[in-house]
Amino acid sequence: MRYHIIAIEREYASGGQEIGEKLAKRLGIPCYGREILELAAKELGTSVSYLEGIEEKSNGSFLFSMYTMAGLANMAKGGSAAMSNEGELFLTESEIIRKVTQTPAVIVGRCAVDALKHREDVLRVFIRSSNEKRYDRAVERYGIAPDNAESVIRRADKRRNSYYKALTGKDWRDAANYHMVLDSGSLGIEKCVGMLEMCVR
Repeated sequence: MRYHIIAIEREYASGGQEIGEKLAKRLGIPCYGREILELAAKELGTSVSYLEGIEEKSNGSFLFSMYTMAGLANMAKGGSAAMSNEGELFLTESEIIRKVTQTPAVIVGRCAVDALKHREDVLRVFIRSSNEKRYDRAVERYGIAPDNAESVIRRADKRRNSYYKALTGKDWRDAANYHMVLDSGSLGIEKCVGMLEMCVR
């Protein structure tokens, strides 16, 4: 089977965005990440910072997930019942993802792994790394102050996990959600890119 879409979820400061961008460049296809959020902001008539705030405050509890899923299911059927801001954002982003993946692409984050779960031509990948490697990357590449790096990593991971769970009902780090889980700290960025390119080709 040839994969046309590569959907990547990643731990903060694991290099997942860089891997996605380099892979897309090698394959000659576009890479979407924050661009999805920017398109959603335009679609919803709001700002990117407002949508980032929604993600920041998302709640990963079971009851919240059930409420959100019920709202999404109702909207998918053409209903008009009230939906949470998180649910509206997820539905908008999912529609944008479906549009941009009519042709081959790499999608980083945005719950694309779940948004495209019914497609068989999607390679689902999770990028992780050790806390030590992520600390170094956060400080050296992202300019995070050394004293703050650990707390920034924890908050970012918690936010991503909560948002993913709230919108999909699944654990963000569960290997069962993915075809591949790659440790960029052990393998290195270039080897991860090479392995994914080999799978796609």
